[in-house]
Amino acid sequence: MSSCAGRNKTDAFRVLALVLLFGFALTLPLAAEDQKPAPPPAPSEKARDVDRAAPSSEAETESAALDEAVSVSQGNPQALIKNLEAFLEKYPKTARREQVLRTIYRQALQGNDPRKAAATAEKLLELNPQDADLLGALTDLYGHQNDRASHEKALQYATRFIEHAEKISDEKRPSEIPAEKWSDVRDLYRATAYSMRGKIYAQSDENGKAAADFEKSLASYPTAQVAEQLGDAAMKLSEVPRAIDAYATAFMLPDKRVDTARREQIRRKLGSAYARTHPSEQGLGDLILARYDELARSHPARFAAEGNGNAEVRDPLEFVLARLDGTPLKLAEFRGKVLVMDFWATWCGPCRLEGKLFERVRETFQAEKSVEFLAVNTDEEPSVVSNFVKEEGWKVPVVYARGLNDFLGIRALPTVLILDAEGRVVFRQAGIDPGSFVATLEGKVHQTLAQRDSAAASPSD
Repeated sequence: MSSCAGRNKTDAFRVLALVLLFGFALTLPLAAEDQKPAPPPAPSEKARDVDRAAPSSEAETESAALDEAVSVSQGNPQALIKNLEAFLEKYPKTARREQVLRTIYRQALQGNDPRKAAATAEKLLELNPQDADLLGALTDLYGHQNDRASHEKALQYATRFIEHAEKISDEKRPSEIPAEKWSDVRDLYRATAYSMRGKIYAQSDENGKAAADFEKSLASYPTAQVAEQLGDAAMKLSEVPRAIDAYATAFMLPDKRVDTARREQIRRKLGSAYARTHPSEQGLGDLILARYDELARSHPARFAAEGNGNAEVRDPLEFVLARLDGTPLKLAEFRGKVLVMDFWATWCGPCRLEGKLFERVRETFQAEKSVEFLAVNTDEEPSVVSNFVKEEGWKVPVVYARGLNDFLGIRALPTVLILDAEGRVVFRQAGIDPGSFVATLEGKVHQTLAQRDSAAASPSD
């Protein structure tokens, strides 16, 4: 098999870097790299010592068990998680425990299973108590769950995250971050920590504490989103002047995560707050211009192009993509259906072939109203994409990813995913084996539809 980017790991097995690490051979389908995947974690000295000390028969038995746990999952993230958890139950003292847990964690995130991801992240945190990425992830994962116990856990992890952020010093600067950028990185890190805890306080109507955290976040690194959240908290506290000031900042401060529709909503909030203390909006324009001048002087580098508004989405079916003509496509419209997506780019040679085969699969299910197909471009120049689609004669709906590829961990192109009716990733295949692609994908779609129908027919608990 050839590849336009050389020998690459498929995304379905990229997260299984530990398998490659342990010497298992994988058959690689045709793939073009979207971006260079991170190298697999090297085994620790302790792990190597364990492997050297263990009898070869025991090591081979464990390796065979891990190999089987991966192979029988057949690209299904949910099955892979169960198989790897069973492996850890059977081999609780394995030297590969951390690598296996990290694989389960990534699969849970990519498979849209936040509770599993949180439970696994906690196990990883036990091994690495000062891992700031895990502290932030746990804050976010528990913060998006609605029960009281999760809320308390989110606050605990957020506070630990803040404590870690406050202790960051020049001596802790990673070598890969230039010294001149380190101050901005620290400020953004601290701002993120406080804004995350502020959101959790706001969720439980602890608005005084929320506003205090939002103020600290804005003082470190102001963003339109946090300024709007401060305005909301201030309004609930009946602190109208504070709310007006915050909304004006949110309205005028460029933020790549705030789209036009969101900015219009901020404008309405600002007008409503201003009307609380003024008979009309006369004078509001002067206030906005003054805030613009102030922000432009204080943060000149921040006034840049605005982004797509999907930054804080945590459910793939909440993403808003864009059609070729620029109109929005809400994936929420497909909730309850099976969604099949082919991620591609014009520069990717294998994507041309997969696009034609993907169209054949779509035609097979043309009359099935419970399944939808999308060809998801990874946000290239619109004119290039439009011309490419016309030349290839694609009839499958084409949309721009708007960050969905990053959210779902797409690292190689082409990659095809299937989301079930609940938005969970139940199949992932990177690269293309032309001889088996159509039969494999059709089989997986039929299987997912059957599982959907079975779940619908089963009585609820």
